[in-house]
This record gives sequence, C-alpha cells and structure tokens, in this order.
Amino acid sequence: MALKLPLPKLDKRGVAMARARFAAWWDGADFDPAAAEAAFLAQAAANDSGEEGAPAAPEAPPVDLRLEALQRLWGEGRLMPGDAAVEATFPTRLELSTTAQLAVFGPGLHAPVAALAQTHLGEMKVSEWRDETRAHLKFGVAKAGLDKRVAVAAIDLETFAAPVGSFEGLISFDDFTFADNGARLAQQITKALKPKASAIIETYAALPGGDLSPAFATAFSEPHLRASGDIETMLAETGLTIVAHDDVTDEHLANARAGFKRLAEALAAGPALAPGAGRELAWEAEAWRVRMRLLATRRLERRRLHVTRPE
Repeated sequence: MALKLPLPKLDKRGVAMARARFAAWWDGADFDPAAAEAAFLAQAAANDSGEEGAPAAPEAPPVDLRLEALQRLWGEGRLMPGDAAVEATFPTRLELSTTAQLAVFGPGLHAPVAALAQTHLGEMKVSEWRDETRAHLKFGVAKAGLDKRVAVAAIDLETFAAPVGSFEGLISFDDFTFADNGARLAQQITKALKPKASAIIETYAALPGGDLSPAFATAFSEPHLRASGDIETMLAETGLTIVAHDDVTDEHLANARAGFKRLAEALAAGPALAPGAGRELAWEAEAWRVRMRLLATRRLERRRLHVTRPE
C-alpha cells in the first residue's frame, strides 16, 4: 500500500512575489519588492474581509502581445472591427425567448458576447477555435459578470460534432472564413439547430486568389475564402432556408476606418504598449491597409446571412 504524504502548504506570498517579478520582467520594468509586498498584503486583506464562500476574482491570463495590439486598434475585447449596437440586434432578429439557449461560434474575445448578452438574457454556449484567445475570452466573460450564463468551450472547426437539435439560435463569427471544409461546417450548424430555429452567419467572401493573402498575413489561421454564392449554396444544400443575405461590406469598412481613427488617441491616452506589441500592431496595420483596399474595391466582401432550419 502506497504511503500518502501530506501535500505541502502553498506559499501564497512566494507565488505572488514570483508573479510580480515575472510581470516586471515581461513589461521591461524594474521589480519593486516593496510595492509587490504591499500589493500582496492589500489583496490578502481584501480577501479576508470578503464574505465566506464568495467566489475569487478571475485571474487574468498572461499578457499576449498580439492581443494587446489588436485590442488597442479595435477596442477592448475585440479581434477585428465590430459594432456592439449592431451585434446586440442579432438575438432579436433570431426571435429568441429569454429561456432559449444561444450558440455562439468564434467570437475571439468577449466584446461580441457582451453585446449579444444585452438583448439575450438566456444561456449562451460559446465555442472558440483559436487556442490563442480562449483563456482571454473566458477571463473577459467572467470579468463582465456573464460567466453564470455563458459557458466557453474549445472547438475544432474541421472535426467537431455538433449536439443534435440543441439550440434555438446560433451566431457564427467568421467560422466560414477559416474553415477548410465549409460544407461540413454547414452540416454541423444545421444539425445543431432545433427545427424552426435560426442562425446568423458573418463571413468574408471572395473568389480565391493569391492577391488576398497579404490582407490576412497575421491571421490566427489561413483563410479559406469562397464566393458568396458558394457559401449560400453550401447552407442551402444542408436544408437551411436563406431568410436574408446582406452585403455589409460598407458597414465593415466603416468600422475598420473608425478603428484606425481612434488608434492615435488610444495610443496617446492609454498605457504604453508592452515591448513587442508595437511590432505586432505595425504588422496588423499593414495587413489591414491591404484588406481595406480590397474591401473598398469589392475584391473582398463582408456578408451576413440569416438562415432558418425548416420543421
């Protein structure tokens, strides 16, 4: 019989000091032991004064230079241009009840989820395929106080098997832009919807070509762009009814231009970028310079499809 030894007692102070030392190194700052000690004691006092059994505040994931750069450009909790006021209308368009369960695929970070939560008061199951953003997405959802009704899980766009007839509504952000097998993704979305349920799908559309690659040079995955008609055909062939197919290229381009207009002010007013984040921002800005030109000339388009599964 194996001897069970007692687990060593966790040195909370040592862990806190080590984290503070690492954070200072990461930010290129001098480590201040006295300040770190004061912060640890203040946090310990705050924890002691809290109610017994109260949940601990969510712990922020490690700094990611690329995500820091993207959020400085597009706003906190965003990987790309977006409009919370528009996103908040999606649950209304899907005619969801407050008890409906809404599936959300590929939001990247928490801002689109928070926008949806303004008008959908029921549960949401969020599936994110980017390994780089998932921890930050979970942290943002918890920080916004949404973790009681929003669950975040990993997904692989090429292999996932959707639960049959589980959702009254579904929203997909750019999954069709990056899924290699778009037909299979369409099948899984159809399978996940209950009869008479609807989905809103946002995606880029374009005839494939090498001139599109520089516009996605720093994407988290290689894009698999398709003509808008091909996307509509894939959805229709799975049995979905196309309720609306909107060209929102101008709206998307306007949001992108607004992001760059805010950037100078955001850099001046906000904290200094972490070492290396400036380089990430420069790469992203160059890719978006190309992407906006393609959007303006309609070589690349942004589409929003509203589909329904028949009974």
